[in-house]
Amino acid sequence: MQIYLHQNNQQTGPFTLPRISARLVSGDLDSATLAWHEGLDNWYPLNHEKWQALGVVAPPPKEKVPVQQSAPVEETKEEEPIFDSVSKELTDEGDSIDQSTEELSESVPIVEEEPASPSFASYSEEDFKPPSFEEMEKQMIELREKRLGFPEAIGRRAQEINFRDEEIEDAWGVVEKALESAKGEEKAFASLGQAILSAGLNDPGLDELRDEERDVADRMLNLQMQLRRMGGAKQIKGPAPWKKWVILGLTVLFIGGTVVGVLIAS
Repeated sequence: MQIYLHQNNQQTGPFTLPRISARLVSGDLDSATLAWHEGLDNWYPLNHEKWQALGVVAPPPKEKVPVQQSAPVEETKEEEPIFDSVSKELTDEGDSIDQSTEELSESVPIVEEEPASPSFASYSEEDFKPPSFEEMEKQMIELREKRLGFPEAIGRRAQEINFRDEEIEDAWGVVEKALESAKGEEKAFASLGQAILSAGLNDPGLDELRDEERDVADRMLNLQMQLRRMGGAKQIKGPAPWKKWVILGLTVLFIGGTVVGVLIAS
């Protein structure tokens, strides 16, 4: 399933359902974020029952930090002293209170109020418009180019952590020769990375790249299914123009031959 998010007045995605659930659990994604997938009549927050029906477990939305305000300091009126000694004690005490209050107000941090998030009514129709066929096709090209770079990146990472295995020793030999001659390093590292992927080898040092490669593959699969549902196969794999002319020419020759045959027979 291909899911799009609406964050900071921008549309992001697509993301897979497991990816959305993982971000919600980690706290990286707020459950009040609006989301949409093909077939929905509108955008709904991730804590809505429509997403719960798909298995999305969303925690409560994040609460905004309330603005802290320092308590007002009441002004104290000094009483008229009866004796001079009492007057001096009251004056000293009042100065001490004023100084303490001043220090307290300076130590209390001032929390600025966060800007209010835009209301649902402030969004325009364009904000909720699903991506067009051309946009999805462009994204597919970008993802395909990104995926082509993963074997080389995995090969270079394997060289950094000195990741070895019997099944990739031949590929390691090609890398070592390329490093010695300083020629064909990119191709050699790409062969090493492809050998690691083909053998299904794993290592903690490669987990980040492997996860990213799988995420790109999932997004490409979702986009491909989406493009097919939108008639992408017909638009991408339409018949070539020269084939139409060949078929038309053969048809004309067949009809002409039939007419000539009829005339000769008569």
